[in-house]
Amino acid sequence: MFQRIGRSDTLRHEVVEYIRKLIEEGKLKPGDRLPTEREMAEKFGVSRTVIRDAVKTLTGLGVLEVKHGIGIFAAVPDSQSIARQLSGLLFYREDTINNLFEVRMLLETEAAGWAAERRNREDLELLFENARSHKSIAESGDVKTMGELDRSFHILVANATGNPVIIRLMKNLLDLFMVSNQQTLTITGRALQSVEEHRQICAAIKKKDVAKARLAMTKHLTSVVESLSELNE
Repeated sequence: MFQRIGRSDTLRHEVVEYIRKLIEEGKLKPGDRLPTEREMAEKFGVSRTVIRDAVKTLTGLGVLEVKHGIGIFAAVPDSQSIARQLSGLLFYREDTINNLFEVRMLLETEAAGWAAERRNREDLELLFENARSHKSIAESGDVKTMGELDRSFHILVANATGNPVIIRLMKNLLDLFMVSNQQTLTITGRALQSVEEHRQICAAIKKKDVAKARLAMTKHLTSVVESLSELNE
């Protein structure tokens, strides 16, 4: 099944793609055990470091699972692993991103309105604390932390609806935007723009202004879509 691959500057990538292809073709099935790092290094004709890096990449994507002391296995798909795999592809498929944003726009605009109706004191405190932290991190340029805070903000809005179905849907939906979200935050000024848009959403939710909360969320998501479009031009 495994065979030597050509030497190049992208050995890790070649190993990653080869193993992914084996899984896609059904030659490696969920739960199947892979050879050890040493065995794969010999079969592929690469160093163990290359294999280790490839396994780490595939584990991060949810394609492989490493059970320490036992072995390396083809992962059994769950909602989170599927989301991680999809998110790695979505940035390169603008039509899919746009379709997902249509769903997100519908769901999250209503969620903002419900949050304005139903939020409690703790919801407000968490939302405004997130906005303050986001502004501080945005000014520092820490893209990874900005992405985490951005995701947290949208989940906090969902939490404020008090609807567990909305919360779960938002978490799953946001998982699909991991890669594209990180990409947009590298655009100059995008992070601080998001901070300001989040602040406007918070203000509307605090005032219990349902219409304004929906409008603020719509404007925010629209501006994110526009940023993605500029990035893909």
